[in-house]
Amino acid sequence: MPIDECEEWIWEILDSTKDSGFEYVRDEDKEFLIFNTNDFTADTRSLYKIRKITGMRLTQISTHNCYTQLWFFRPTCTTNKNR
Repeated sequence: MPIDECEEWIWEILDSTKDSGFEYVRDEDKEFLIFNTNDFTADTRSLYKIRKITGMRLTQISTHNCYTQLWFFRPTCTTNKNR
């Protein structure tokens, strides 16, 4: 699933519409979506639904000055040309 669709699903599942946004980070073997919000409510069902639909797992939650960052990640899809 393209990363922009993952953003849309996470946005909808967490139902966070106030002052929220995403950052995208990628390294050699992982993609991260960092969801920044000051209006966060989620339960395990929501997090499981995000994982099931998007393949992204919650790896970290941090809070500072009333803002919460939720770090979701998934392995990048790479092909090994040596096989």
